[in-house]
Amino acid sequence: EGDVEVSEGTDFCRFYPVSMKAFEALKSVSYRPKGIIWVIPPWNFPFAIPVGGVAAGLASGNSVILKPATVAFPVAWLFAQAFWDAGVPKDALQVVCPADRNSLNYLSAHPSIKHTILTGGTDTAFKLLKNSPRTPLSAETGGKNAIIVTGSADQDHAIQNIITSAFSNAGQKCSACSLLLLDKKTYNDATFQTKLKDAVTSLHTGSVWDTDNVIGPMIANDNDKLLYAIEHLEEGESWLVPPVFADEKKYILKPCVKWGVKQGNYTFKTELFAPLLSVVCIENLEQGIKYANSTEYGLTSGLQSLDDKEIAFWKDHMEAGNLYINRSITGAIVRRQPFGGMKRSAFGAGVKAGGPNYVSCFVEFNEGETPKLSNVTEYPFKKYITKEQDRVRLQYASQSYAKAWIEDFSIEKDISLIIGEWNTFRYLPLKSMAIRLLDDDNLCDTLLTIYAASLTKTKITVSLSASHPDMGIIKEAAAAFGNMNVSVQDESQFVAGMKQYERIRACSARLSDVIFNKAAELGLYIATEKPVTEGRIELLHYLKEQSIAYEYHRYGSIIEEVKR
Repeated sequence: EGDVEVSEGTDFCRFYPVSMKAFEALKSVSYRPKGIIWVIPPWNFPFAIPVGGVAAGLASGNSVILKPATVAFPVAWLFAQAFWDAGVPKDALQVVCPADRNSLNYLSAHPSIKHTILTGGTDTAFKLLKNSPRTPLSAETGGKNAIIVTGSADQDHAIQNIITSAFSNAGQKCSACSLLLLDKKTYNDATFQTKLKDAVTSLHTGSVWDTDNVIGPMIANDNDKLLYAIEHLEEGESWLVPPVFADEKKYILKPCVKWGVKQGNYTFKTELFAPLLSVVCIENLEQGIKYANSTEYGLTSGLQSLDDKEIAFWKDHMEAGNLYINRSITGAIVRRQPFGGMKRSAFGAGVKAGGPNYVSCFVEFNEGETPKLSNVTEYPFKKYITKEQDRVRLQYASQSYAKAWIEDFSIEKDISLIIGEWNTFRYLPLKSMAIRLLDDDNLCDTLLTIYAASLTKTKITVSLSASHPDMGIIKEAAAAFGNMNVSVQDESQFVAGMKQYERIRACSARLSDVIFNKAAELGLYIATEKPVTEGRIELLHYLKEQSIAYEYHRYGSIIEEVKR
């Protein structure tokens, strides 16, 4: 685990500067660093995750303040020294360890902090938003991750992947599998039960100093949620592999499996961060997807199936940021499998760590002089614009947005091209999004947001007040697109309906504190950057990212071509 983690940190340091070059190459925009980035990593990845946050902040030209988890402070101090020794100035990277919560609250609300990167609990994300509603937050939080096994799965291979996913790092990875959803045939298969039990009990557990052990201690022995899950069995539940502590102080829990868990039970819905796997019986794949999607989280999810139709159906309906097919659901690799969730597993712009767009979160893009395109005579909203500069902007944007949509955002790409495993990256429309307009917003900026949003197929509500001077134009412009409607509402009406949206777009940060405070309460991201004519930048605001890893080889052999 340690070797893999150090490799991941190294990958971050190499990848983020390279990914920044793609944005430097854009001719119609320039960028500048936001300023100071605050990085708050977790204890369970004391090296890779904080290094990733620091590398992203520095690669995009910012200064970074690192606040490591208290128990992981020695690791953070050592790698910070490595950065300093490599030439990073100490005023560009600082490490802090606040003495108390008041110090932490002070720092989180300080106006010098321009962006916060968090990997941690959902509650922590909400606290940060409450302390500073206007400070952008990029957060990867919890996960209640499931693997579905259908009757068409290779059982032996599935069990291997389940064991790796559930018990690596003592089940303390945010991506770990804690729910195993078995179709009825597999659930009632005594041979499968025996194989699973044998695999779990064969895992050597104990001190990390004994190299025969593959499962070590947990970070704490006072996990009340875990102790409750161990001590209580609900109706129909039993232990396929009972929980046993390998030490007197209860830091080392041998992997255990709770059988007969039902949707809604305590261990079904509670994130435990421990080597405890809950097994659920499902009628079919559709029910399994429904169960997996019923939790508030959407970080990782897995499917074990050799049926192409099942795989396609599952891909189209699972609500998780990282999908894994016929492999383990942990161990995402930088660039190959950009990492980040959906729903309550993620806060922010829907941009994944280790992906092509992550560094763009930490800079501000500005338009330069927009090139005139003599070959483009027709473009959206031409009749509404009178200023020559705005005509040039819309003209350029019409081509840039369409090009970006066709070449980048509308297709699923595999840039790693590894034999035996597809690793694809795609953009998905949001379920619902609002564009909130102010009466004095620039009309050209407004039309840019409407056109960009129209391409992405995200369901859009354009919200504006009854006094908006361009209401007639905006209504007519939005009516041209099937994914868009206009809602005339004052601020209080808009705030009352904000919970229905997955994200909000505004043409500037001039929205009121009332809106930002409500967004913080709901965990909603407000994209406040001025609209730009560069499609590679602007279209990101209306989409979310998803990574899919599909292992199609059979024990290292490729017997026949697998169709995508």
